[in-house]
Amino acid sequence: MALNEEQILDLLNDGYNSDIDILEENDDCDDELEILLQNFENDDLLGYLEALREEEDQLQVNEDIDETHEITAPNHTPGTLGLNFVQKKDIEWINTPCNAPILELNDLVVVDPPIDMPTPIEYFMNNNFKPTSATEIKSLIAIQMIMGCLKYPKKEMYWTRKYRVNIIADTMTKNRFFSLRQHIHLINNLDIPRNNKDKFVKVRPIFDTLNIRCQQLPVERNLSVDEQIVPFKGKLSVKQYMKGKPNPWGIKIFLLCGESGIVYNMILYQGMSTNINEELQKNFGLGGAIVVCLTQNISENRHFLYFDNFFSSYNLFYALLQKKIYAAGTVRLNRFFKPPMMPDKQISNLGRGTSFEITSKLGISLLKWFDNKPINIGSNFITSGTPEYVKRWDKKNKEFVHIERPEVIKLYNKSMGGVDKHDQLVSYYRMHMKSKKWTLRMIFHAFDMAVSNCWLEYINDANELKIPKNRQLALLDFKSSLAEELILVGRPTPPRKRGRPSSASPSVSNVDMYDISPKCAKSLEFRPLLAVSQDQTSHYPKYDGKKEATRCKENKCTGKTHVVCRKCNIHLCFTPKKDCFYNFHNKI
Repeated sequence: MALNEEQILDLLNDGYNSDIDILEENDDCDDELEILLQNFENDDLLGYLEALREEEDQLQVNEDIDETHEITAPNHTPGTLGLNFVQKKDIEWINTPCNAPILELNDLVVVDPPIDMPTPIEYFMNNNFKPTSATEIKSLIAIQMIMGCLKYPKKEMYWTRKYRVNIIADTMTKNRFFSLRQHIHLINNLDIPRNNKDKFVKVRPIFDTLNIRCQQLPVERNLSVDEQIVPFKGKLSVKQYMKGKPNPWGIKIFLLCGESGIVYNMILYQGMSTNINEELQKNFGLGGAIVVCLTQNISENRHFLYFDNFFSSYNLFYALLQKKIYAAGTVRLNRFFKPPMMPDKQISNLGRGTSFEITSKLGISLLKWFDNKPINIGSNFITSGTPEYVKRWDKKNKEFVHIERPEVIKLYNKSMGGVDKHDQLVSYYRMHMKSKKWTLRMIFHAFDMAVSNCWLEYINDANELKIPKNRQLALLDFKSSLAEELILVGRPTPPRKRGRPSSASPSVSNVDMYDISPKCAKSLEFRPLLAVSQDQTSHYPKYDGKKEATRCKENKCTGKTHVVCRKCNIHLCFTPKKDCFYNFHNKI
């Protein structure tokens, strides 16, 4: 309630008397204080003052409570869920501190601790993952191979009705495929020691197995060492960037390859923790130590080796010469102890095709050859050799010219591309996936490398057997056939489904241009792969129930039959006189 002017003047005593004058009139206060000090001792005085303070605090609390009682409560509006709320216009504030209430909270829900400590993968899978098997993992890898060949923009499209791929959709459901790919592990994470320094320990088993198999292959005459990049842009401490590569961001692998592209040895690069002897790195540098490690199993006096200037050094050429491995490669002259080479400007003035070479007392040679620019190359077995003339385009005169090329340049250009060829084959039908898990990229990259090696072995064997080129499988056909065999070989025939057909199966009323049914096209029979037809697993006959018999698919058989192999899905004679069913599945 507001005060009027008269009430204010009464409180101020008309404004004529000040507070200082009132204090001067009451001088007896000082006398009362002196009397109190004389009547009480020190301890009693302190207790008395403390009691006075408590009384003043209690009076202040009572005054605050009285003030709060005078405030009118806001109007509450009932809510839709039985909760009251206050309108903005009814909110009132007071200038007093908050009095904290005494809270009594209910107890939280108590969960019993596990009897045995769960593993990280059990937390990750939330205990809903169905155990898998070797057959299912082979099917997963085969499906990834087929996807790498077909390259649909979305993985889900392989299971859709419009773009369905039967060999994928009939082998594994979409949810199971993504579940397996998400949870795939090669080792138990709990088995990783705390002092582990191997950054590729999670994928080490598969690369060790692949490397052992590569080292068992017969080695070609011409070899090369170079790096390979596994495409990856996610978070990883050993991720590398190499300018000029088709995939500059990724994981680096050093490979020893033949001229054909076959991999014979590999080292996963992981920085300072790369598994290389420290003494080798001190003597030869990182690049030279890698070459020495990759060539440990190379026989003496059988092979030529080529590499670029990242690996080359004087001591490396000399060490390979002692092992009778004849090497050549581009060089950086600052690693060769100031060799007396001709300056670049001087050799460029002499024109294209000019070469200059020097040799050390230990048999290490250096050559500088000028084409469009100076090229420095080192070798421990040859430099100029038998030069040859090659055709080059002259930009200034706009005509072709013939220049001299040393033999070591010819050998280097011919044999240095083994790793690049292997990279090219892998990139054609790579098992690509949109994932930030580096382990998935590395696992399926190992299978891509294995498939490329297998196809190159197949081509070499086909050439040795003099099989015509038009009858040899291309890489696409080889990889798709391999995937089909991984799925079907040794796999039992699935049981026949009972009940009404699912909504995913096409019906007569829903036939469109993508459906292949008896209404739209003639039913075709395709002979299965040889490995599938002779795997001796689940090849059972059944009766087709057609009115007219179908031609037998056994070679040189002209008969007709109603018997079909459940797994191969082709017609074969099965009578007392003609047992094409047995002959087809048991050919020698």
